[in-house]
Amino acid sequence: MNAGFIFVSIALGVLLYSCQNDDANSEFNDYTSSNFPYEAEVIGVNSDCGLYAIKITHGLSEVESIVGTTLNDGVYIAKNLPRELELEGQKIRLDIRMPNSNELSACTHMGPTYNWLFVIRAKKI
Repeated sequence: MNAGFIFVSIALGVLLYSCQNDDANSEFNDYTSSNFPYEAEVIGVNSDCGLYAIKITHGLSEVESIVGTTLNDGVYIAKNLPRELELEGQKIRLDIRMPNSNELSACTHMGPTYNWLFVIRAKKI
């Protein structure tokens, strides 16, 4: 019985050790994983809504399936874009979702109309 207990303890220890998450490269893993599935370029402040617009450069068909088709070559109004990424020409990786109705704001409708998306998280490339 003592040998069985030792064997089970060792097997359990090996199992638990092998399931540990290696945090040494977690930032790299987050960047390359599905946490940031889309790429875009920050275009600048949209004069109609006063928020930054982005152009999706990778993953447009998936973005369109989430927030709707754009008629403007992949350009969207980016609600919740982090301030440190609000730089014209900045290339970013991001994850998005459809904005809730309480997250939308009024636009003047004096300029081009773009669909909105909500930025869940983003990083610069």
